[in-house]
Amino acid sequence: MSDVGCSKIMEFYRGSTVLITGASGFVGQVLLEKILRSLEVDRVYVMIRPKWNWNVESRLQRILDGQLFDVLRKDSAKWQEMTRKVIPVEINLEEDEHLIVDQLRSKLLNEVNVVFNLLASVNFNEPLDCALRTNVEYTDRMLELVCKMKNIKTVVHVSTFYSNCDKRVIEERIYDNVGYGGVANMINIVSKLNEPEKQILTQHIIGNFPNTYTFSKKCAEVLIQDKYRSLPIGIFRPPIVSSTYREPVPGWIDNFNGPSGMVVPLSQGMYSAALLDTRARPFIVPVDYCVNALISCAVDVHLQRAHQSLAIPVYNYTDAKCNLSWGEIIAGFIQGLPPFKRFMATYFTATLTRNRMRYALCKKLMLMQAYLLDLGRRLRGEAPALGQIFEKMISLSEVLEFFCLNEWRMTNDNVMRVQAAATELERRTFPCDLTKVDWKGYYKGFVPGVIRYAIEPRKAKHRARKNAEEQNGGTAKVVQKRGICYAVWSFLFRYVTIVFNFLFIKH
Repeated sequence: MSDVGCSKIMEFYRGSTVLITGASGFVGQVLLEKILRSLEVDRVYVMIRPKWNWNVESRLQRILDGQLFDVLRKDSAKWQEMTRKVIPVEINLEEDEHLIVDQLRSKLLNEVNVVFNLLASVNFNEPLDCALRTNVEYTDRMLELVCKMKNIKTVVHVSTFYSNCDKRVIEERIYDNVGYGGVANMINIVSKLNEPEKQILTQHIIGNFPNTYTFSKKCAEVLIQDKYRSLPIGIFRPPIVSSTYREPVPGWIDNFNGPSGMVVPLSQGMYSAALLDTRARPFIVPVDYCVNALISCAVDVHLQRAHQSLAIPVYNYTDAKCNLSWGEIIAGFIQGLPPFKRFMATYFTATLTRNRMRYALCKKLMLMQAYLLDLGRRLRGEAPALGQIFEKMISLSEVLEFFCLNEWRMTNDNVMRVQAAATELERRTFPCDLTKVDWKGYYKGFVPGVIRYAIEPRKAKHRARKNAEEQNGGTAKVVQKRGICYAVWSFLFRYVTIVFNFLFIKH
């Protein structure tokens, strides 16, 4: 790929039909947007499950109506053309025989050239049998379908860098030390256990893995090596995936998983604590760079397997040369706060500790703050919500404890080779070199992105519901008076919490 003006990536995808599973997820949405914006594909099939009384057409429309696609919607004519390319496919994972409806099945088998398999459950503490069913058995069924596709050129299974986190050095290869007679036999054993037996034996089965998610993702990799070596398939391993760096807009994120859950209280001027080693250096990548690397590696999979390579290529999308420490990352988050909140977070409202007893006290302080503010919400005539929200955010943050307190080394030769082979045009169109990221600037822009794209839309929905409930002026006056009481209550107890932290915990 030496020619500055050409792109084998663009040529590879031109006129292709792409299938994306897990398109409603965080990475899946960004992948769909990037394909529509930068690649001249013929069609994009997106596999979606019906959810919350939303059918697949409604769920797809909800995705396309999101802020992520604002840039594409500016050109209404092109947008209409793009959306016609996107076809939802209802996936029925509970049916043993019919994964998808028959009329679309024949189209997929005849048309699809490229498959991105992002289908997964990211519930870290899911029961073992559920995690194995979603992340291993459903992957198995999906790849059985892919084996029947007549014009398949490349398949990329998206795993996680932490699928082998029981090892301190993670290489770009599949580790097949599952035990129990292999993946299929192990799943069979787990399926025959009753609930008490599962609870007792889960930790014994997963061994040194911190949760069922990482263990099940490892099992999926081993399954692919054992059963689908004949496919033109590769495994892509991203680490913690965070908000966009540049494309289509800086700072986009739609969830409170991982680091975003840590900063929500700080962004609202509330007390927050995290259990982590400030010296540890985590692997975090922007989602837009992750997607660009995924698109590039899919082409490399095709080239590698075309040369009759027997080994399944694995891509560790990380770079040890540019990752900052947790202390530097949190400092960047704080720099992105407005001046007063930045001052408060620097000296009063943020506690970072690796001491579990100290963190347990901090956690009680966070929950006390939330439930006291909920009492204020009752004064205002609103349903209490902050306590449940904080418990959920704490739970989401705690699943990252293992990754916040430990470090890993890795190899990423395949990723480096793909980047080195890129032309200048490809580096501009599909930037994925993590050494080129301004990490301090990225983390400084993280909190404004969380506020704009994750918090404010939820607040707007809440305000809309609240306004709809106010039927007359009298109700509005009562709400206004209660709002004043809530503001006073909120101020008093928020800063009592902060003073308590400053006097007894922070120092």
